[in-house]
Amino acid sequence: MTYKKDYTNTYIVDKNEYKVTAPALFDSETNELIPDDYLDEKAVEIARKMHRDKFGLISANDLKKYRERVGLSQRDLSELTGLSPNTIALYESGAFPTIANNRLLKSFINNDQILREYIENNRNNYSPKLVQKVTQYFEDKHEDSDSNEVTSNFNAIQLANWFRVENFFARENNLNIDPITQMKVIKLLYFAYGRFLTATHNKLFDSKIVHLQYGPVIEDVHNKFNGKTILDIEKPDEEAMKSYSEVSSDAFISEILKNVNDDYIDYNASRLSKITHQKGSPWNLTASGHVIRDQLILETFERGEEK
Repeated sequence: MTYKKDYTNTYIVDKNEYKVTAPALFDSETNELIPDDYLDEKAVEIARKMHRDKFGLISANDLKKYRERVGLSQRDLSELTGLSPNTIALYESGAFPTIANNRLLKSFINNDQILREYIENNRNNYSPKLVQKVTQYFEDKHEDSDSNEVTSNFNAIQLANWFRVENFFARENNLNIDPITQMKVIKLLYFAYGRFLTATHNKLFDSKIVHLQYGPVIEDVHNKFNGKTILDIEKPDEEAMKSYSEVSSDAFISEILKNVNDDYIDYNASRLSKITHQKGSPWNLTASGHVIRDQLILETFERGEEK
């Protein structure tokens, strides 16, 4: 005779440990754990889902639902994204995507504007069949201009945490990358704010951006990490890791953050300050201690003087 009860076990998924509590089978006489392929697989599935949730990875179901929504075959999605048909099939079978491919696919899943831009800008590179399918999708949606409005639901601390964790991952793979400082995080956030404002005419976060001695300062981030120069020597805390996962789930915003990070990964805070301190910059045109107006930031980024 056997019986079931919850059992906690530790699983390793891509070098990360996850404790999973799930039903397991036991011997009624000895109370020993009995292997059961079905129950064991369910527990493994829970661990894999925890891993996806932690790092904001798409699932097989996410891809299938997206293809169904737009009306695409696996081959269509392969043509659209430039990923091989085998790669798409592997992801729909449950394989974890690479970081780059995850960002790419999430950008399509979370923001139809990305799909629209791909088709409009690369129409001649796609088959007429694919172009027709995507065109029909948008026609059926009868989108108006308001439906494409992009807004941010994140605060400045969550976005700062994204840069902290991204820096940690980069340092894991490259010993030449230094731990990120508070000043650099604030500079990167400022550039991300300007890019988001230019693209959407909406705020990336609500925190005030203030003129202080060392440049535009994100008030909430400065207050949160006041007194700290280097933010993380070791792995960032759980709050930061959670923020990273949440922000990464928004493909549009995480893509902006990634681009800013990639553009300035070799810059230190002092070098970034030279950009924000230029004559005629929003910082330069704002009195010390005063809030820098969005209109100044928008105009400067639209001219490409800051980016």
